[in-house]
Amino acid sequence: MSKDPKEPHRRGSFLSFVELPAVVAGLFAILWHPSSQWVETEFINGYYPHWQHALAAVTLRLPFSIGDALALIGIIAVAWRIVAAIRARRLRPLLDALAIAGVYALWFYAGWGWGYDRAPVQTRLAYDSARVGPAAIDALRTRAIAEINRLAPAAHAENAGDGERAMARTMLRAAWLPVVMRAGDTWHPHVGMPKPTIAAPFMDASGTSGFLNPFSLESQLAPDLLWFEKPFSLAHEWSHTAGYNREDEANYIAVITCMRDADPIARYSGWLELFLYLPPLPHYHKSTFVPQAWQDFDALRARNAHFVNLSLSRFSWRVYDRYLQSNHIASGVQNYNEVTQLVAGIPLDTNGLPVRR
Repeated sequence: MSKDPKEPHRRGSFLSFVELPAVVAGLFAILWHPSSQWVETEFINGYYPHWQHALAAVTLRLPFSIGDALALIGIIAVAWRIVAAIRARRLRPLLDALAIAGVYALWFYAGWGWGYDRAPVQTRLAYDSARVGPAAIDALRTRAIAEINRLAPAAHAENAGDGERAMARTMLRAAWLPVVMRAGDTWHPHVGMPKPTIAAPFMDASGTSGFLNPFSLESQLAPDLLWFEKPFSLAHEWSHTAGYNREDEANYIAVITCMRDADPIARYSGWLELFLYLPPLPHYHKSTFVPQAWQDFDALRARNAHFVNLSLSRFSWRVYDRYLQSNHIASGVQNYNEVTQLVAGIPLDTNGLPVRR
C-alpha cells in the first residue's frame, strides 16, 4: 500500500490543534491571578480537596514518590524536543516542548499553585499588629529558650527509647488537623509519611529541609534531617498540602502543631525551630541552654558543614527568592522568618488553637 502524501500534513495539523491550546492554557495559568475570594471558596475549599483526596488515594499506598516520576518525565520530554529542534533546525519540536511545558504549568497552578493568591491567615485569624514589636519578640525568645531547656532532656530520652515512632506521626497529625481547619480549611487533608526522593542529594547540598511535590502533593523531606527537625518539617509540608502555600503560614501551622502535640520531641522540635527563626542575639552564654540543646546546635552546624555546598545553596535560594516574589510573596525567602510575627500577633485559646477573627 502506498503512503498517503497528505498524512504528514494531517498529523501536523492535529498536533497543532492540540498543542496550541496547551501553550495558551499554560500561559493563562501562569499569568492569571484569581481573586482571593475565588481562591478561598472555589479553589482551596472548592475543588482542590477533591483533587488532593484523589491523589492521596493513590500516593499514600505507595512507598515511592509518583511526583518524582512525573517531574522527571516532564523534564526529559521538554529536553528531548529542544534537542530535536536544534538537531533538525526546525521550529516544530519547539512547539512540542512549549506544549508539554504548558500542560505542566496548568497542572502546577490549577492543581496547587493558585493557592499563592489565597488571602493571608491574618484576614481569618485574630492577628493584632500591636502585639508585634521588639518587646514582644524579646519575650518570645525568652519563652522559646525556657521551653527548649525544659523539653530537651525529655526529648532526648524519648528519642533514645523509640526508633520508629509511627505513633508519633499519628499524634502529630491529630495535633495538626485542628490548626489547619481553624486557619481556614473546611475539609480534612489526607496526609501521610514523607517519601524518599531523587532530589535528596540536591536537598542535602542546598540546605533544603523538605518540599511539597506540586504535581502529586506528596511531602518529601531531606535525608540528612536530624531527629529533632523532623516533626516540624513534616508538619510544615503537610500545611502546604492543606493549601497554605506561604512559607510563614506553613511555619506558623507547624509551630502551633508541635506546641499542641503531647510528644516531647514534637514540642521540642517546634520551639527549637521557632527560636532559629527569631532575630539572634549577638552572644549566648553557655548557661543560656542546657547541654542537650547545645549538643543539638552543634549537630546542626556539623550537618551543614558536611553536606551544604555554599555556592549551590546561595544560587538555589536566590532562585527560590525570585520564584516566591513572582507568586506575590513580596519578601521572598524572608517570608520564612515572618512566622515570628504570626506567633507573636495571633492569640491562642485554651486548646492551643489560634483565635478566629
